[in-house]
Amino acid sequence: MPKKNHTRSVTSSNAKTGLGVVFLTIFIDLVGFSIIFPLFPDMLDYYIGKEANGEGFLSKMLSRIPDQPLAAGLDVRTVLFGGILGSLYSLLQFIFSPIWGGLSDRIGRRRVLQYTVASTAVGYLIWVFSGNFWLLVLSRVTAGIASGNIAVATAAVADLTSRKNRSKGMALVGIAFGLGFVVGPAIGGVSAGLSADWDKFGLNPFSFPALISLGLALTNLFQIQKYFKETLSTENTNVGNATPSSDLGRYPVFSLLRTGARPVVLLCLLHLIFFTVFSGMEFTLTFLAKERLGFDAKFNGYMFIVIGVTMIIVQGVIVRRLAKPVGEKKLTATGILFAMAAFWLLATAPSVDVKEFFSSAFFNSQFMWGLVCMSCAIGLVSPCISALVSLHSSPQQQGRNLGLLRSAGALARVIGPILAAILYFVQSAGLAYKTGACILLLPFALTMFVKTPTQKN
Repeated sequence: MPKKNHTRSVTSSNAKTGLGVVFLTIFIDLVGFSIIFPLFPDMLDYYIGKEANGEGFLSKMLSRIPDQPLAAGLDVRTVLFGGILGSLYSLLQFIFSPIWGGLSDRIGRRRVLQYTVASTAVGYLIWVFSGNFWLLVLSRVTAGIASGNIAVATAAVADLTSRKNRSKGMALVGIAFGLGFVVGPAIGGVSAGLSADWDKFGLNPFSFPALISLGLALTNLFQIQKYFKETLSTENTNVGNATPSSDLGRYPVFSLLRTGARPVVLLCLLHLIFFTVFSGMEFTLTFLAKERLGFDAKFNGYMFIVIGVTMIIVQGVIVRRLAKPVGEKKLTATGILFAMAAFWLLATAPSVDVKEFFSSAFFNSQFMWGLVCMSCAIGLVSPCISALVSLHSSPQQQGRNLGLLRSAGALARVIGPILAAILYFVQSAGLAYKTGACILLLPFALTMFVKTPTQKN
C-alpha cells in the first residue's frame, strides 16, 4: 500500500513549544546524571557503614584493593571504586543512545520520549527507597537506559530548526546541559543533609535530592503528553515502509565507524577522544577538591554551580553570537585549547584551606581559574560538535547520526572515569591531569581535518 504523502509543517508556535519541552528533557537527563557527582565520596561511606562487620559487597571489594597512603584524609581506594560505579550509567547510555535515536527515526520522537522519560521517573523512585547498595545500582541502571533519549531530544531540535539556525538550536541543547550541571550537583550537594535522618522511614540520607529529581521527571512527562507535537515529518520517517533501512537490522552500536559519511566518522572520533579525557577530569574533580581544598558534598555543590554558570554564559552568549562569523570548527578548536589549560592549572593547583578558597582571594585562586577554563571548554566543544554532525547529516539520518555521536560520548564516559581513577590511584591527580592535557593534542589536530559544512536551508 503506497504511503500517504502528507508532510507535517512545524509552525513557529509549535517549534517554540517543542524546543521548550526538549530543553526540559535534556535538562532533567543531565540533572539525573550529575546530581550524584558531589555525593560520591559520602555515598560510598554511607553504604559501607550499612554493611555489618564489613561483610557486605562494598567492604569486600574495597578490602581487595591495596591500601594507598591517604591524600589529605582522602582514601584513594574510593576514587578507584567510584570510577567503576560512575561508568555504569554511561555504559548503558552508550548502548541505548543509538537504539533510541534509530527507533525515533521509525516511530517518531514523541513516543520514544514518552517511554524513556517515564522510565527515568521510575529510576528516581527506586533511588528514593534505596536503603541498600543494590537498590542504588538498580536505580542507576534504570535511569541509565532511559538517558539514551538525549539523542532523540537532540534530533528533535534538528527537526525544529533550519540548517542555517542549527548551531543556535544546538546551543540551546548546550544551555540545557549547562543548567543540568548547575542544578544537578547543586541539588545533590546543598540538599545532602536535609534527609540525613530519614533512615527510620525506610529511606536514606540521599532521598531528598532523589525526590526532587522524581518531581522534575514527572513534570517533564506531563509536558510531553500535553504540549509536545511530533517533530518528524512523515516524508522522513520509515514508518510504513515495506523495506526498512538495512541499518536498522544491525545492532547500531557497531555502526559507530560505519556511518558512510567521512565527516561524521571524524567528528565521532574527535568527540570520543575529547570526552574520554574530559570525563575523567569531570569525575575525579570532586575527589581532587576534597584532597586539595577539603571540600565536602555541600562545597562540591557550590563548585559545580561555578562550572555550570560559566557554561551557560559561554553557550548562551558566545556560541550563539560567534557560530556564524567564526564557525563551529574554529570554536571547537578553541574549546580544546581551553581544556588543555584547565587540565594543567588543576594539576598544579596548590592545596589551600576551604575558608581561604572562598575568601577575598577566591578570584586569585589557580584552582578556580582551572574550573573556569574547564567550563569554557565544554561550553564551546559540546554544542559545536553536535551542530557539525547535524549539518553533515541528511534529514533521514539526523536521529541515527546524532545518536551515534551521543553514543561515542557515552562510551567516552565509560572509559574516561576508569582510566582517570586508575592513574589517580596508582600515581597522583597531578599525573592524571597532565596526561589528559597531552592527549588532548590529538583531538585538536583532528579539528584541522574537519570540513566546514554548508548552512543552507
